[in-house]
Amino acid sequence: MKILGYGIYQDHALGGDILLAKGLRSNGCTVDTYDFKQQVKQHGQVAADNALLSIAGNYDLLLIGKGERLNPKLAERLAAQRPLALWYGDIRNEVPGYLTAILPFVDYFFMTSGGETLKQYHRLGVKNVSAYLFNPFDPDLISSDAVTEKSLDVLFTGTGYRFAGDERKASLDYLKQRSDVTFFGGAEKFTAAKFSLWQKLKKELSRLNKRRKVRGEDYFDVIQRAKIGIGVNAVHHINKYTSDRLTHYTGFGTFFLAHEFDGLRELFTADEVVSFNTIEQLDSLITHYLHNPAEREAIAKNAQQKVLQHYNCQNITGMMLDIMNRGSSDRFPWIDIVS
Repeated sequence: MKILGYGIYQDHALGGDILLAKGLRSNGCTVDTYDFKQQVKQHGQVAADNALLSIAGNYDLLLIGKGERLNPKLAERLAAQRPLALWYGDIRNEVPGYLTAILPFVDYFFMTSGGETLKQYHRLGVKNVSAYLFNPFDPDLISSDAVTEKSLDVLFTGTGYRFAGDERKASLDYLKQRSDVTFFGGAEKFTAAKFSLWQKLKKELSRLNKRRKVRGEDYFDVIQRAKIGIGVNAVHHINKYTSDRLTHYTGFGTFFLAHEFDGLRELFTADEVVSFNTIEQLDSLITHYLHNPAEREAIAKNAQQKVLQHYNCQNITGMMLDIMNRGSSDRFPWIDIVS
């Protein structure tokens, strides 16, 4: 299959579009990439759209990453040339307007949410099949002889979301009180705590501080240096939805302590990812696993083996190809398809 990828390809090695392109190539597909941000930056929106139209007909499939910059009229014209597939790795309290507008032109829709949410999005007009997609990992990022010192006790990396649920806010409020937690990404600025006007101003100013962010190789390094990674999704009621940080931490072999979410045990066993439901449990588990490194690292190793062997980019994109080619796949027990 000859595929044109429409997404973000000037990114680090765990960028979703990059991982899917690599996985598809490993499954025998020819994949060319069209980085829409770079094209618009260099040529302007109109010229970039015209260039996309001029080449899309040369491919068997156009794979769209997220699609927030894709004009619905352009999507309609592209759909008249070739089938469209779209993958969406975010979640919001309401369906983004751009997805409502372009999904009726999409033949195959993949999203990192399952269950009723997947059905809800499919009913917006997806022409053929919608399916759950677990965020993949690239095993080539792991060096067999690399040994990283675990110099950080507890790590939380994540973006600050104003729509985040109470579970995330309460967990972050607790983690901020500890002296052994390192934060990157700014999520700790958006919690349930009450702020004075001056504190709110400082919080907003801190969002502009780029030094609190970490990306690429530095991001990979900080994950591998952590003894414990904490994961609390912005939302918890959506089946199998999780941040891609679950994949990142487990793929790099770092012990991951996740707030329980709907469908977690479909993806990982308790011997692979330990979970908590309350702040009291979180406190107790952090203490336990900081003081029991052998047990902690054994669990982390189990999760890493699961990710490298099963949730790698070749196997995940193989599932996508199965679904697009025949409407089903038997690669995972949690397969979730709506047609």
